[in-house]
Amino acid sequence: MNKQISKTQLINLGLEEIEANIYLYLLEHGPRTPLELSREINVDRSKVYRYVEKLVAKKLLEESNDAWGKKIQAASPKNIELFIQEKEEALHNQKQSLPSLIENLSSIPTYSKREFEVKHYRGQDGLKQMLWNQLSAKKEILAFSYKNKNEIAGKTYAEKIRSEQMERKIMLYEVENETDQGDYWYTGIKGWEKFYNSRYIDPKTLDIKQYTAIFNITIAIMNWIDGAEVGVEIINSTFADMQRQLFWKFWEISEDYIEEGKKIEAAIKTKK
Repeated sequence: MNKQISKTQLINLGLEEIEANIYLYLLEHGPRTPLELSREINVDRSKVYRYVEKLVAKKLLEESNDAWGKKIQAASPKNIELFIQEKEEALHNQKQSLPSLIENLSSIPTYSKREFEVKHYRGQDGLKQMLWNQLSAKKEILAFSYKNKNEIAGKTYAEKIRSEQMERKIMLYEVENETDQGDYWYTGIKGWEKFYNSRYIDPKTLDIKQYTAIFNITIAIMNWIDGAEVGVEIINSTFADMQRQLFWKFWEISEDYIEEGKKIEAAIKTKK
């Protein structure tokens, strides 16, 4: 059981399954020549050489020579920490170079996109990708909101999206049928209210049953009700502009509800 758990953990750290098998076998059985290892784990010798080379580079295997030739053995499990540190350093360097890479790639002439494009997504992974795509918004995201992102992608991923949205200084405006504006029970992100604004609209005026977001020249429609996790992105500047106009019109209507509510509340207080 411990061996299987260890194998799963090694794979989660980024090792291929065959790499995890080789490391665990040598850790348990001691040094072997590549030929011995090939025969004992029933893997082609050319593959063994290739994966041994990868594991040596990751400092998880060590090579030695004795009277019977070159042998390979598992390095100390403590070397796994070094392997993780090197991965973290490599990731840090990749993040540092990312802005420059994006700038350089963006300067390369690309093919002209079709005037009207539709992209389809399925499953929770598809919906997560759609939420991530919205972070490409230049300034703001406008959304006819249904429920909240915790239900779409799980709270952990939803919080990641919120944090990234704040990091990129993107404002999110939502029109929704929920009446708990200003109550941020669904998130633990500090300062969320600085990048989020919502307004209530009566379902009799607009009954919202799907999450629809407008950003840049894209309209994203997501559905995750009754087990049907599907979504589409419609990419068209004219359609996006029209949806943006509709959003702000409903935003104005929702403001009228707020003002009407204030008048009713004031009248009740006056009577008292």
